[in-house]
Amino acid sequence: MFEQFVAPGVAAAASCPRRTTSQTVAQTTALPRNALAIALALLAAGAHAQSTVPDTSLPPVVVSATGYAQPLSQALPSVSVITREQIEQSGAQNLTTLLQQVAGVQVTSNGGPGQSGNVYLRGFGGPDVLVLLDGVPINAQDSTGVAYLNNFTTDQIERVEIIRGNVSAIYGSGAIGGVVLITTRGGSKTPQASVGMTAGSRGTYTTSANASGVVGNTALQAGISRYTTQGFSAVNPAQWANANPNANGYRNTTLNGSIAQTLAPGQTLGLRAFRSEGRASYDSYGAYASPTDTNLSSTTQELVQLFSDNRLTAAWQSHLSVSQQSTTNTAENFSAYPYSGSYRTRIQQLLWRNVVWLGAGWTATGGVDWQQQSISSITGSIASRQRNARAVFAGVDGAFGGNDFQLNLRHDAIDGYSGQNSVYLGYGRELGAGFKAIASYSTAFNAAPLGYLYAPYYGNPDLRPEKAHSAEAGLQWSQSGNVLRAMLFQTKATDQWQYDFTTSTFQNIASSRTRGVEFSGRGAWNGWGYDANLTLQQPVNTSLPGDPTLQRRARSMANVTLNREIGAVLLGAAVHYSGARWDNGPSGRVTLGGYTTVDLTASGAITPQWSWNARLQNLFDKKYQTVYGYNREPFGVFVGVTWRPAL
Repeated sequence: MFEQFVAPGVAAAASCPRRTTSQTVAQTTALPRNALAIALALLAAGAHAQSTVPDTSLPPVVVSATGYAQPLSQALPSVSVITREQIEQSGAQNLTTLLQQVAGVQVTSNGGPGQSGNVYLRGFGGPDVLVLLDGVPINAQDSTGVAYLNNFTTDQIERVEIIRGNVSAIYGSGAIGGVVLITTRGGSKTPQASVGMTAGSRGTYTTSANASGVVGNTALQAGISRYTTQGFSAVNPAQWANANPNANGYRNTTLNGSIAQTLAPGQTLGLRAFRSEGRASYDSYGAYASPTDTNLSSTTQELVQLFSDNRLTAAWQSHLSVSQQSTTNTAENFSAYPYSGSYRTRIQQLLWRNVVWLGAGWTATGGVDWQQQSISSITGSIASRQRNARAVFAGVDGAFGGNDFQLNLRHDAIDGYSGQNSVYLGYGRELGAGFKAIASYSTAFNAAPLGYLYAPYYGNPDLRPEKAHSAEAGLQWSQSGNVLRAMLFQTKATDQWQYDFTTSTFQNIASSRTRGVEFSGRGAWNGWGYDANLTLQQPVNTSLPGDPTLQRRARSMANVTLNREIGAVLLGAAVHYSGARWDNGPSGRVTLGGYTTVDLTASGAITPQWSWNARLQNLFDKKYQTVYGYNREPFGVFVGVTWRPAL
């Protein structure tokens, strides 16, 4: 795994425990006026209280920008990181709740937890955002191409890194908009265990248990979590005819475990397994629906991975893994027009990744990636299909005389396509006083998911890969753990896939461009932890006259998260803003209004073994939609306790 690769000089920063007080993330809800007054008074009092926020002089560490650990301030690509500690402080129970607070990220959903949705990075979404789980691609090979992030809860996630912008040269097909890297929880050097419970609005309950430690030369980890909610009505019956207005519940069970054996110093052999199974009811509408319909969906995501991490020499670290990831989706409708369908997509991967420290501040990376991608119908009409995808990649990065360089090259050979080359070239120039100028240029491509190629009726086996090229430039300031960055960016994509109503199939007839400016900053100041960002973008469809804005994409987004520790209590507030977007309604184009949501969090210790946390979601009960006709979460209160026994 990437986190195994720690560059010399970064080891201390990567392993040193520290209390991070930025990036409390949350969802959306409202608060009675008296409770709001109390909450705001507490936050105001924090400005005058004696802060106990620990020192944050060490910068956050990221591994996604190069493939090995480095301080966030040294990364040339635009990267955000969410740590396990930040996840716990946020009280967020779903991955998409965390992601919506990240710069350049926009989340849409057909309702609440477990409902279908999409994640956009700088205006690109669906199959144009690559998602990796423990280094393995998990975008489904069906007709959506998405990674079903709505099916991920947070209890078994260790960290999330998000790269904004085109990085196909590092990660391959599908990274036009960016990459989301999810790392599951692993073993610890010292024995640790925890049991947690959360209860809250809409009949929401979460229970989880985790344990890890080392026995001799064997590191062990196991975890299980269960999330259930009665939910709320996803569809708004006032906007869609024949809609079913019942509450749409969701339940999820996630299992995660790993075992790693140290065979000799620097030589580790391990096995990890992950399974997330979610089941939800969903709403339908239209001529063939009725208010009494029952609709059920389930999504199961599984990963089994055998890996070997080996320090071949003092300067050469190798990671070899063999894995299988599968996503199974089932939809069932019980009505006057019943239907059911179940499909499974699978990725089997052999990955060999190497990091070689060359000395004098330079590092080389390289390796090979082989995948077999497949889709099959359990109950449905699509024929089983599979293809091979092979790649070789290499990179080098380093610094001299105040100049930082990064070059990545990759060649992909995917069955049915000619070979595809991609490049990333990044440059940074130290300007003094913590300032650095940054610029990059990159190319990308995306091979169509098998569902786009071979789905009955609308699939098109002649689809060409999407192509894209990007450029960005900006200024960064970093000092004492604070990292602030302002970036101009542009990505142009051609040969994009779009459903053609003339041929009733997918065709390469679309093109788009997104350009904009992004401001982001995180760190600590005067006892406050902060994480803030602002994105102003123009995601437009360049295949149509007038450069119209792309559907459901906002032109402006902003987030502010503040934390402050007062005595033994950590208080937090998160504000999320999205500008207006357009969507399709029953009579044509409609405008979804802009919205702002506010969440408050608090956490603290009861005893050395017991701790508590609370979250007020969508503080002002803002009514808003990210997809026309589908409601989002109202106000909610969630309170939890965690027991960590002394071992």
